[in-house]
Amino acid sequence: MFSAIFLKKLAAFSAATTIGLGAPVATVMSGESQVLINWVAPTLPFNGVDVEQSADSGSTWTTYLKLPPTSTHVRIQGLVDGKNYYFRVRWIWPDNSLGIPSKTLVAIPINNPLQPSGLIGTASGSEVALNWDQTTQSSVSGYEIEQSTDGGAKWSVITTNSGSPSAGYLVQGLIAGTTYTYRIKALAFGGGQSDYSDATVVKIAAAPTGGFALRYTISLSKITLTWEIPTDLPDVQSYAVNASGDGGANWFTIATIPGGVNTTKAPYVIGGSTYQVIATSSNGESSASAIELVQTNAISDPRSTSPQKPGDAGSPSADPTPTSAPTIPSAVTAGSIIPIIPIAIGAIVLAIGGAIFIGLRNRNAKKRPRKRSKPKRKPTKKKK
Repeated sequence: MFSAIFLKKLAAFSAATTIGLGAPVATVMSGESQVLINWVAPTLPFNGVDVEQSADSGSTWTTYLKLPPTSTHVRIQGLVDGKNYYFRVRWIWPDNSLGIPSKTLVAIPINNPLQPSGLIGTASGSEVALNWDQTTQSSVSGYEIEQSTDGGAKWSVITTNSGSPSAGYLVQGLIAGTTYTYRIKALAFGGGQSDYSDATVVKIAAAPTGGFALRYTISLSKITLTWEIPTDLPDVQSYAVNASGDGGANWFTIATIPGGVNTTKAPYVIGGSTYQVIATSSNGESSASAIELVQTNAISDPRSTSPQKPGDAGSPSADPTPTSAPTIPSAVTAGSIIPIIPIAIGAIVLAIGGAIFIGLRNRNAKKRPRKRSKPKRKPTKKKK
């Protein structure tokens, strides 16, 4: 009887948790002198939300405020930066009873986020890809990005808020032959701002884009470059694969490829690098490919760089040497020795099964009564 009642209560509790009677799932975000608490409302009817605060690190709790059932968040302001605050959330059910509390939320309001670091810029054509170190502060909501064309004497704001804590931004519509300087600052929830990062200088090269397409794919630590055969040369004797880390201001030959081959692998460069292929014919004529910016920490899909207008997006193209999904080695391959582990497991299973069988047989044998043997009769003597 007791077990039946217990099972019924357990089933009811499990069903209630499934349909939304469990503890609230709440999160907290810290900002300047304030915190933001978010939660997901339950699926069943309820009267409201009880937000509790603890002044002794979670030992005792008091109601900080009560909110209507339509609320999904609350902003608590006027807090002291750098101080620990403890909150939790509970549902108020139709009978005004309080539900199971959420996990304890520890919030530390901050004054200003840390200064961004590691800002670099990589140029290609009329674009510059800005990258910097990814922040670990949950309060950062975006970045203000500024640009200068006179070495930092005057600054103009490119965007007041990038709208994302991601450590990257693409600047477009730049002028060839111009040197640009960039700096950024982090923006935190609640209005906090960091100091400006160190500036980075990028020059937009005046080198023209070429006449044949250059494509790339990224795989692990290598970049596979593939290009079309130029149509403006009668024949191709060799290809020089060039790379630039400053947007085309300085080029370095990283590979020389025979004329019959139109693909090679280039090194993976953190933050990105610019590539171009120069074809040379047997009579000394040359032709340049399109200039391709490979932003390795932000782009992972193949992209075509056929000659196009500034600002046009590249069209997807098939990779001539597609990378297949990693193959998981099979346990048995052709001509290989039978794996030892499956045999060992099978032997253990057989041994355990045999032991159980023998034990059961002996146990049953003990339970059977032994048959008593009939006494042997003495042979009767025949009467004479």
